[in-house]
Amino acid sequence: MTTAVAQPRLVFRMIGTWWRIDLSSPEAVADSTKKIATGVLGRADERATERARLREEFTRAATAAVEADAQLLMIQTELGPGQPMSATLTVFEDEGMRMSPAIGTGADAVLTVFEKSLPLMDPDGAGTAVRRRCMDSDVVRVHRIEETVEIEDGERFTQRRLIAQYWYPVPGSKRLLTAVFTTPLGDIAHTLLSYFDAIVAASAFQDA
Repeated sequence: MTTAVAQPRLVFRMIGTWWRIDLSSPEAVADSTKKIATGVLGRADERATERARLREEFTRAATAAVEADAQLLMIQTELGPGQPMSATLTVFEDEGMRMSPAIGTGADAVLTVFEKSLPLMDPDGAGTAVRRRCMDSDVVRVHRIEETVEIEDGERFTQRRLIAQYWYPVPGSKRLLTAVFTTPLGDIAHTLLSYFDAIVAASAFQDA
């Protein structure tokens, strides 16, 4: 009988207050989003509408994560005590990448092949591609800013959302994991990219 080999998992050392959403079932998602909304806004009746809006926002993020077969979804609400921060982290395996057996399993070789494929996979993002470090190896980062027009209290404004994607080579394999950070603070993208880079720099693979 063949015994399945446990795959290493990507572990983060987070800065600030982060909440994990359990993606195992719709009921688990509902329970997680309720706990987070209550933890952030409290139980006061006058904040019920705000809690409902927050749960709806988190549920949308969870739905997108489930559709991408995500392994992890984290929501950040504070950078430090009394310092609000809005960011999400989603981790999933990039099933679209299939490496040739000839390249081996070295991290640099896997990333080099990936970088060559980026212009075809993501023509816009390829121009932003840079190498960054995690605890184990290099990773490849691309980013983009999505602009949408929002309406709040009858006023129209442009929302700029920063999306930063980091591709990690899984040790001893030709597989890639993708960590995606998103934040509505796209107006200060340079600062947020440095922040996300710092989180990635402290991340590492551990045996499952």
